[in-house]
Amino acid sequence: MYAKYVYSAGATAANILSDLVAILTGETVVANLSASCDKPNTTILSTIPAGWTLHDASAGTNAKAIKAPLADDPTKFKYVVLDTNTAGYIQTKVYETWDATGHTGTNMAYNSNSPSASQQFSTTLAGTVHVFSSARFLLLASLYNGVWGSSTATGPSGCLERTRVCPWDTVTAGWPPFAFANLGNMATDGSGSYPPRLISRALATITGTNSAWTSYAGFLGTVSTMMSSFNAVDQKVPDDIGGSAIPFFPITWMNSTYMPAPYGEISSLCDIWALPQGVAANLDPIQKGGLDYLCIQASGTTKMYAVRKG
Repeated sequence: MYAKYVYSAGATAANILSDLVAILTGETVVANLSASCDKPNTTILSTIPAGWTLHDASAGTNAKAIKAPLADDPTKFKYVVLDTNTAGYIQTKVYETWDATGHTGTNMAYNSNSPSASQQFSTTLAGTVHVFSSARFLLLASLYNGVWGSSTATGPSGCLERTRVCPWDTVTAGWPPFAFANLGNMATDGSGSYPPRLISRALATITGTNSAWTSYAGFLGTVSTMMSSFNAVDQKVPDDIGGSAIPFFPITWMNSTYMPAPYGEISSLCDIWALPQGVAANLDPIQKGGLDYLCIQASGTTKMYAVRKG
C-alpha cells in the first residue's frame, strides 16, 4: 500500500493518529478519513494490501497498537505503537509483544521511542506523510514547511522485517525477525536499525541499547559510500532495450560485535532497495521488472532508497 496523506493547517494530533492507523489497517476511501485530512490532495493506492490490523485502540494517550503477521509464521506478529502524543512527532514504537488488555509491551526496540529518530508533523502548518506498507513492513516519510523526514537524519522510519538466514534462527527458536529502522541513519553510516531482541555468537540474549543491526547494501558496503567514486551516469547498468537502468542493491542486516554473519536481509520481503548516489531525486518514480517504486530521500540529497509503490 502507498498513501500520500495530506493534512490541513490546524490538524490535531488525535486526528492524524486516527487517519494513519486507518490507512495502515486497510482504509482505502479518503472520504472516510478525519476532518484534519486534506481530502482533495490525499491519495491511497492499495494494489498491495496494507497488511496491518488494529490490536489495541487504547495503547496510551494519542497512541494505538497495530500488528502484522511474520512472513514464516502467521500465528506470530510484529507490533507497532503509533504515537502522536509527543508534540510534533509521529513515533513508531516497535515491540516484540504487546498486551492489549494491560496496554503494555515487551522488549521495545531501542530508539523507536526517540522523537529525533521519528517522523515530524505540525498542528499549525499543513503537511504530508508518505505511507508505505505491506504485511512485512510499515514506513513513514514526513514533509512540512520544507522539513523532510526525521530531525536527525532527514530520512523515513518505521518497522521492517528481515529474512532468516542462520541455522539457529528458526521459527521455533522465536527470535524476532524485525526492527525499528531509521533509513536516514542506515544510509549515512549503516546504523539506525534496532530489533527488540537478538542473539549473540555466544548464544546470549541482547536487548536495549546494544540490540542493533548495521545495514549493508549487498557486498559493496553502506549505501552512503558504496559507489562514491563513480558519477551518476557510470553507476547505471545496461537494460534490455539498449538503454541504461538504475541498479537496485539488496540491504542486509548484521552486527559484527555479536555475530560474524548476516542475520538476514530486508529487500526481498519489504521490497525496499538501496540506490547508488546521485542517480535520482526524492519522490522520483522508478520501475523495475514492470513494478512501480518511489525514490525516497534517505540523507542529504543524493542518498536514496527505492520503495515499492502501491
